[in-house]
Amino acid sequence: MVGIVSKPDTREKLEILSADAQYDLACACSASSEESRRRSSKGKWIYPVTLPNGGKSTLFKTLISNVCTNDCKYCPLREQMDVRRCSLGAEETAETFLDYYNKREVFGLFLSSGVLGSADATMERLNRVARLLRKRYGFCGYIHLKIIPGASDAAIEEAVSLASTVSLNIETPGEANLAKLSEKKRYIRDIIEPIKLISKLTARGAKYERVKQTTQFIVGAAGEPDAEIVKYMWGLYDRLKMHRVYFSAYQKGLGG
Repeated sequence: MVGIVSKPDTREKLEILSADAQYDLACACSASSEESRRRSSKGKWIYPVTLPNGGKSTLFKTLISNVCTNDCKYCPLREQMDVRRCSLGAEETAETFLDYYNKREVFGLFLSSGVLGSADATMERLNRVARLLRKRYGFCGYIHLKIIPGASDAAIEEAVSLASTVSLNIETPGEANLAKLSEKKRYIRDIIEPIKLISKLTARGAKYERVKQTTQFIVGAAGEPDAEIVKYMWGLYDRLKMHRVYFSAYQKGLGG
């Protein structure tokens, strides 16, 4: 008997991609682990968050793809892992989000992705969703876009122009620590310089000062001491005016 594997529909893709999006905490996640991890009848992509004023709301949170060419040792989605891969199209993503938004089930969008081919090719997919929402559909609400390490200045600036918040994960404190986790990424070129560019674009008095920047450390993946993280965190807040720094504990069983 021959089994047939059908092409996943939008809901099936969201099941996969929203589950994989849980590893990125660079958003105002609910402080309650029960709230943030509980599956609702509306799907894992409806994600509880705590607002700056203490109120509660929900984001539509997903990857547009879990295909990834990177080799980050902590990541369960890295190229070498055997997982079910899929991607959402730009129109598919925008229209599905708007369906939930128009029903008042979510207040905004959090969009990330694995790396499909190159950083800029991936940024084009992320930015295209935001362009559709802003320019075709006239959506003026909250959009959080992830910045892909190694993206060009032009791709980053377009994302900043379209988003309410952007984030590029710093991952580790320092170049030596990142080198333990990835042979492909370059700390200064791919992470620090883009973070500095975003800080410049969103500084007080700059064109995009309304846009917030956040980042995330993967704590423990490189065996770094806490003092190094604290040192880098201080620099991010003090010199680069980071809006918020998040921390995700390395889970060895997930990344390998």
